Parts: sequence; C-alpha cells; structure tokens
Amino acid sequence: MSDRLFQAFATTKEEGLGLGLSICRTIIEAHGSRIWATPATGCGTAFLFTLVRADPENADVG
Repeated sequence: MSDRLFQAFATTKEEGLGLGLSICRTIIEAHGSRIWATPATGCGTAFLFTLVRADPENADVG
C-alpha cells in the first residue's frame, strides 16, 4: 500500500473513497511544497511536509 498512499481512491477499507492523502498532496504541491511518508519509530507511519516561507514584505495583508 505504501506505493499507492497518495493516489486518489487508494484505500484498505471497505467503506470510504480514499481521497484524503491525494487531496493533501494536491494542496501542498500547489503551494510549492511537498509531502512524503516514512515509517514511524515503533509502528505506524509519519507524514511530513515542507512549507514555503512567505516574504513578509510582499505579503498581501488586506
């Protein structure tokens, strides 16, 4: 399953659409960042992502 984590409709459950991580990746990549998964210490999976730092001088404050 790890090779399909970020694919739309990938799921191990009988119910649900499996869209959560696909949508997360789309949003994060649309902002110039990235997301990935790595095995967590002990058990499970850790999801990490980068954020692009905003330039406060060019920020649209409203």
